[in-house]
Amino acid sequence: MHEGEIVIKKVQGHVPKSGAPREKPAKDATITYRLTRDDISGGPVNLDEIEPGLWLGNVTAAADLPTLEKLAIRTVLTIDSCPLPAHVTENPSLRVKYIQASDVPREDLIKHFEDTNNFIRESLEEERNVLVHCYFGVSRSATIVIAYIMNKYKLSYDAALQRVKSKRRFVMPNPGFINQLKLFSIMNYRIDPQNEKYKLFRLKLAADNVRKAKRLPVNCMDVVKPDPAVTQETPEPIVYRCRKCRRVIATKSNLLTHKQKPPGQSPAKLHNSFGDVAGLNDDESDNEQQSPQEDGSAPTGSEDATAVPAADTTEAKISSKEGPSMCYVTEQMRRSSITSDLSQRSSEKDGVCSKIYFTEPLAWMTDIFHNTQGRLYCPKCTVKLGSFNWVMATKCPCGAEIYPAFYLVPSKTEYSTVVQNVQVTV
Repeated sequence: MHEGEIVIKKVQGHVPKSGAPREKPAKDATITYRLTRDDISGGPVNLDEIEPGLWLGNVTAAADLPTLEKLAIRTVLTIDSCPLPAHVTENPSLRVKYIQASDVPREDLIKHFEDTNNFIRESLEEERNVLVHCYFGVSRSATIVIAYIMNKYKLSYDAALQRVKSKRRFVMPNPGFINQLKLFSIMNYRIDPQNEKYKLFRLKLAADNVRKAKRLPVNCMDVVKPDPAVTQETPEPIVYRCRKCRRVIATKSNLLTHKQKPPGQSPAKLHNSFGDVAGLNDDESDNEQQSPQEDGSAPTGSEDATAVPAADTTEAKISSKEGPSMCYVTEQMRRSSITSDLSQRSSEKDGVCSKIYFTEPLAWMTDIFHNTQGRLYCPKCTVKLGSFNWVMATKCPCGAEIYPAFYLVPSKTEYSTVVQNVQVTV
């Protein structure tokens, strides 16, 4: 299969808009259609030189060989829904790179920034003038050029935007691309998978896909992190355990923090600039009798997230049977965990809320792969630990609304610096 081709499974009664054979194919036949753009209608040739050798323009300019030859442009970077026509992509004198992308706020362009920055830089170092284009040269391609300028000169988004607009006045990335560029700056002009805001960004993209497909698609599996209870060479020292069976269920790095809402203010949605927060039914509550489908908000009442729970009576009975030494060790472990928990809550000088533990999706949360919402149960003792919701926001007791949400109830979990996640627990 050649570059620029896609394989489409024929659906009965479906007629492709272009490139389809006139004869009726056999049922369930697999047909190859070539993605082409024969109708270049992006207006007149339009492009501007942003800095020596780097041009930003529209699809008409990219498809016009005389223009490319006149300006000594020998590298073309396409950010569009379709690649350029064959007379450009198959031209031996041109180096062509194609990234399929739509001009919508939810399009994930940030994942391409490092690759496109290197592609542009290497071409310019080889004295190959570069044209970056989309359809009109306003949003998608402008985003790629701004990312390059930000990285090259270590500029903020606003400074890089002004630099590009001084050469091409009508560039205007859509709001989603603007937020991705700002995130790129926060991550010091590289993709940092451990950055909390980047994690939230990826989660929101995955949530959009779950809303459409009603399950987590394969291409979004990267948002689900490994089970922290599985043996690791360098386990994290701070973990969260099931209070009943002591199974490790999360590490400190798995937590997604948010600022606590100041008292006296009306509940506000937690916006992190990567998309709107979905609505939340305030009548929903979390209790043991509630079905997973109805469980969508943070616990209240008997499961007070701010209360320090009493010792587990089951654990005390087991410890007493194991003799004084084991009983002493167990008690010391418990006191250490509770002391650490109190210390954690009392040190919230920066305003970070700990009323509920919001986490990344974790591999032991098996229901998250095929349900849009539900409860989270300990994989070892099956006690209910919390809930998840891909499609609606969950309200923290502090008033902030988080979307999507995967949370653990503090009264069912235990913050610990004693037990390390060095054993496989299933």
